[in-house]
This record gives sequence, C-alpha cells and structure tokens, in this order.
Amino acid sequence: MKTFKIGESCMGGIIKADNKKGVMHIQVLDWYTKDVLRNWKCTDQMEAYECLTEVTTHYYADQVMNYLIK
Repeated sequence: MKTFKIGESCMGGIIKADNKKGVMHIQVLDWYTKDVLRNWKCTDQMEAYECLTEVTTHYYADQVMNYLIK
C-alpha cells in the first residue's frame, strides 16, 4: 500500500492506495489523527477515478491512478 501525502489539495490530506488481484483499495485519512475518512474497494478504473476526484484534484487523482494501474 502506497501513501500519498497531498495536504490541502485533498480531503483529510492523505490517500493510501493499493491494487491486489485487480481490486483497487483506496483510503482517505485525516492528516493529524490518521482516522479513515473514506474507504473504497473498486474493480473498475473509472469508478476508482470518480471516487478519487470526489476528495482531491484531477492532478492527484491521476497520480494515484497511475500507481494503481501499473
């Protein structure tokens, strides 16, 4: 699981992402408390991208997606 410390451009400031066996697991964490604010499991790339754009900018959503589809 890779951690993206985005800061002000993201709800909570931190996104953790991983892709295991075709299932993309995405978590949005609070910067200070590390509490999970959002938690998604997606099998479709478009669904994962839409979830990411709800909580961050398109630029950072692209960065996370590039990691997930490698």
